[in-house]
Amino acid sequence: MAIYTDAAPSVAGSTIMLTILAFLTYGLRIYCRLTRKSWAMEDWIMTAALVPFTVLVAGCVGGAFNGIGILNSTFAEPGNERYEAEGKKFFLIFEVGYCAAIIPIKLSISWMLIRVASGRKEYLYVQYAVIATFVIMNIIALIFILTNCIPVEAAWNAEALKNGHCQPSYVLADVYYACTAVNILTDWVTAFLPIPLLWNVQINRNTKISIIGLMGLGVFASLSACVRLKYTVALTSENNYLYSISNVVIWGFAENAIGMIVGNVATLRPLFRILRDGRTSDYKNYHESPGFNSSHRTGGALYSRNYELAEHGKSVNHTAITSVVDRERQGSLSDGDSQKDILDNGQRPGEADIVVNRQVIVAYD
Repeated sequence: MAIYTDAAPSVAGSTIMLTILAFLTYGLRIYCRLTRKSWAMEDWIMTAALVPFTVLVAGCVGGAFNGIGILNSTFAEPGNERYEAEGKKFFLIFEVGYCAAIIPIKLSISWMLIRVASGRKEYLYVQYAVIATFVIMNIIALIFILTNCIPVEAAWNAEALKNGHCQPSYVLADVYYACTAVNILTDWVTAFLPIPLLWNVQINRNTKISIIGLMGLGVFASLSACVRLKYTVALTSENNYLYSISNVVIWGFAENAIGMIVGNVATLRPLFRILRDGRTSDYKNYHESPGFNSSHRTGGALYSRNYELAEHGKSVNHTAITSVVDRERQGSLSDGDSQKDILDNGQRPGEADIVVNRQVIVAYD
């Protein structure tokens, strides 16, 4: 049995849709990272975030079928009385899942910036301060949520409340306001940090804009938090409490889910490049020689070649493009070629995939 009416379909629909997108982008993240052999610490952190994120999903979906989003008039109907307590229980699961999931999700994105900003102390200090701020604030909020009612069961069980107590509702609302404000502030700092970080880096403008754009997508997550602030006042509602908090659940879940999606999408540039260029190469042999697709020794030099044959429509003319990058055994580049590691000397492929090489175009009939 379940109760599924009033605002409950909105809670379930938004949660399921964003969950599918979050797990889909995570799967693509795994593909890009593993095929390019560029798995890093932020990937482990995002993987760890799946556990509390799953708890959050369970709280939202379970609550949508067990009382969250339901009007008091619906609870008054015969057989629906028990769902009011169930809804409050699932709301507590949502609260715990929210605080526990947002920490590793935001930390994964921040750690990516830390790796990119390696050696730039001023940016590292800013990011460390951001991490400390949102981690401490969300841990405080999590502790308060778990101790708001003593015993915890008193949060949904009227019988347990007789022998226990809960804090006034406005106290919980104040904690929500403080936690949301901190998350919004740190989201915006993290979103705009790549701009000064990459401003003077020697890469072409389009690549620079795409990197800043991808990492600046975190603004979307903060917009969900801004909307949620509007509905936080529902936590003090005395009438239709579970109906009123439905928007808190929707936008609180969206903040976490969009954060996870953004963190995953920021790692998918290789996939976007493949789709854009129509190439299937994923550079999976890069690890053999950093900065090159694949290499083998011939004579006194290391050679790296990437061959692409393209046909243009049904024309009888065909074009073969051969890209050649030569590297001397001692590590120096030949006169006609150049390669630059961006952001970090000796950076592995997958972290910066910018190679300037020579193209020899041969046209034949």
